Amino acid sequence: MKRTWSTSTKIVVVVICLALIGLFLFRAQPLIVPLIFAGLLAYILNLVARFLKNRTRLERKGAVNIVYFAFIAIMIATPGTLVPLAVGQAEELSTGLDEITQQFESLIETPIVILGRSIHLDELWAEFTSTFSDFDIEVDSAISVLETTTGSLLRIVIVIVVTYYLMVDWQGLERWLANLLPETGRSDFRRLITEIDSVWRAYLQGTLALMLIMAIVFIIIGYAIGLPGAAAIGIATGILSMIPELGPWIAGALAVLVAFILGSNHLPLSNFWFAVLVAAIYFVLTQVKGIWLRPQVMRRFMHMNTGLVFLAIIGAAMLGGILAALIILPIIASIGIVGRYLRARLLDLEPWPDEDQPVNGDGDIPATMTETNQAE
Repeated sequence: MKRTWSTSTKIVVVVICLALIGLFLFRAQPLIVPLIFAGLLAYILNLVARFLKNRTRLERKGAVNIVYFAFIAIMIATPGTLVPLAVGQAEELSTGLDEITQQFESLIETPIVILGRSIHLDELWAEFTSTFSDFDIEVDSAISVLETTTGSLLRIVIVIVVTYYLMVDWQGLERWLANLLPETGRSDFRRLITEIDSVWRAYLQGTLALMLIMAIVFIIIGYAIGLPGAAAIGIATGILSMIPELGPWIAGALAVLVAFILGSNHLPLSNFWFAVLVAAIYFVLTQVKGIWLRPQVMRRFMHMNTGLVFLAIIGAAMLGGILAALIILPIIASIGIVGRYLRARLLDLEPWPDEDQPVNGDGDIPATMTETNQAE
């Protein structure tokens, strides 16, 4: 005789399992961010490996190894290439700062006469600096620094190692998750995975398009105003634009620094005012990108409302930081797909009325999603 659990027993087991999962996630909070980064990186590299496998006769594991180790080689070689340039820029910056310091010292040595009274700026500056010198600066102990460094290295190792194993066994992980479900629900699970995958690919395509647009715009503007290294700075701006909010500010700071140190190649402006001009340009274009361009691009690729795109990114950045802002759009779209499926099952409706309709494989959102958004 087949023994089955009673309903109350099943409820107790489910509650205990959920409680254990919640406890595990609570205790594993330091690992959540590295694992999310590893998952994102594995997904992106897996797309490249899939493309390489389809275009060559390589086995999947061979394609994964080539893509993964090529990525690691690029990550190792990039700092070695940029360090000499950074050192040279730092030396020029140090020279410029020395000149500014000398000009500032000569300026404050000259008293200012207002209504017959002389104001000695050097005395005010001495009082100002002495106020801060009264505070004791606490230096972290060597053990604290070592713990921080070790923790950062461990996070990097986790991302690198987990990324590789996720890439190698990506398909096996999907099969394992499908096998956890009853046989009747596995086809629905595979359909959901396919639609969610198309959402994330659409998001990546939109992000790449945004990066390309930003790079082209800033390269053209850089050459127009005579910014030294306009091509390199424009490409860096395009790459950093994938990071919501923070990325454009990093690129702007880099451009302003170069403008202040080297000046313009053909505009008759001093280095200081040229840096101000570059800062103003970056500020205006960054606001245009965040308020108008990004929502328009994501609307085109993900068929999401432009206002929703803007509010989602800003809200995620304020509440969850840069990582949340980076992945909020595909997460919202994925939740929408799962939510529609659950709603259909709860109401005894067919999740996919037209079973013969293929899932769009070119990176766009499936028709079931696009029709809903277009109707809105």
